[in-house]
Amino acid sequence: MAFSPTWFLLEQEGLLAQACLCNGLTALRRANLGDKKGLFYSAFFELSIGFERVLKLILILDHMARNQLVPPDSKTVEDYGHKLRSLFDAAKGVCAAHGVTALDSFQPNSLPIAILGFLDDFAHPGGRYSNINKLTGHKHQTMAGPIAQWSKIANRIMREHATPKDRQRAQLNGLVASAAFGGAAASLISDMNQQQMGVAQLHVQASELDTAAKHTIYALVTLIAALRELIDSLCDSAWAANPPGKASLAEVPDMKAFFQFAWADRQYVMRKRQWP
Repeated sequence: MAFSPTWFLLEQEGLLAQACLCNGLTALRRANLGDKKGLFYSAFFELSIGFERVLKLILILDHMARNQLVPPDSKTVEDYGHKLRSLFDAAKGVCAAHGVTALDSFQPNSLPIAILGFLDDFAHPGGRYSNINKLTGHKHQTMAGPIAQWSKIANRIMREHATPKDRQRAQLNGLVASAAFGGAAASLISDMNQQQMGVAQLHVQASELDTAAKHTIYALVTLIAALRELIDSLCDSAWAANPPGKASLAEVPDMKAFFQFAWADRQYVMRKRQWP
């Protein structure tokens, strides 16, 4: 079977989305305080781009499935910009049109959608360029600060999703550090709101951020897995729409293969430190 230029473009876009999502998940798992704070920004960049690409792939595949494999014009996709909330709402509309229920469980107040909303804010120039915009007095200063905003999500996770054992472990780490160092050590590391911390509080917060990262990654993996289910259905529809006379020319790859890393097994995900 021969492969069309469209097939290779979709393949490359799938590989790009896969790489962004995997790099973002890995960076988020490794991010923490001190010199590891920069990894939060790496994670936010990669994840916001990765989800944008996946969601735009869904719009493209939907259009192709409904129009004899003809891709949409650029305006159809460009008009969404980097607006992840709008793209996700459009993906839910595609689900409804194709009878796919994969996204039904993701309610507006759920953790995955709260994280997607944060990534949406970050994708805006007021988020991506937050530090530079504040330094230069730029008009785009809509986000209080990505790191500070992320700490609110981490705090929510510790309140609503972390187990009592997780919370106890964080406090115990602080007590152990306090007992070990007493007044003989001082911390020069600031928290997520740029406030100086004592040694005990440093260990507590580092443990809490580690726990929050595990829960965040699981939430995002469940969302990627659901989007993969929608993509799988769209590919089936696109293959069925192959026009007469072109059956020997492959136009659409098996796009779900790029997102098979999103195996939403809770224990597996919570232990995993590197993606894929």
